[in-house]
Amino acid sequence: MDWLAWLSLAGICALGAMSPGPSLLIVLRSAASGPRQGFACAMAHGAAIAVYAGLTAFGLAVLITRSPLVFTILQWAGAAMLIYLGWKALRAPAPNPAAASIPAPHQSAGRSALQGFGVAFFNPKVAVFFTALFSQFVTEQQALTTKLGMAAMAAGIDAAWYCLITLAVFAGRNRNWVGNSLGHRLQQLFGILLLGLAARLVLTL
Repeated sequence: MDWLAWLSLAGICALGAMSPGPSLLIVLRSAASGPRQGFACAMAHGAAIAVYAGLTAFGLAVLITRSPLVFTILQWAGAAMLIYLGWKALRAPAPNPAAASIPAPHQSAGRSALQGFGVAFFNPKVAVFFTALFSQFVTEQQALTTKLGMAAMAAGIDAAWYCLITLAVFAGRNRNWVGNSLGHRLQQLFGILLLGLAARLVLTL
């Protein structure tokens, strides 16, 4: 992939991680117990993302070589899914600030890590998202290092974002930012980028 494709992929992965949702609330609740718990939750969440991203990248690569027609159909289905996800992000109401202010009981780092991994790994929307996203970037000629790089970048961006959230909580900043206009605007920007990526595929196929 060229640098523009890497930049596009990184930007969408970053905005996907930044979009408010159940993962953010889990990390906030873990970070409220302490920085060690928050970092454990963030890293475990990134590990689950690495599993999904890696399996998706390699699975799509195998599909290209064995059934190009099925992969082309999947690309169109992926574009349709990106349009759907982008539209939902644009139409989503602003998050409820009260949902982020629920006090969290103190918990161990191990339990926080388990919750972080579970909230990502058992979320079918993560698998759908990476299948739709990576179908626009995976090609037959890609090297093993490229596929590993895609998975590592997605996981690294995700873990880094939630580590920053943990640092923000540790620094005593207002945790209710998830419910303010910034989080909502990020979600809308995420929707616009997803629609743009889908339009790019429609124009190139």
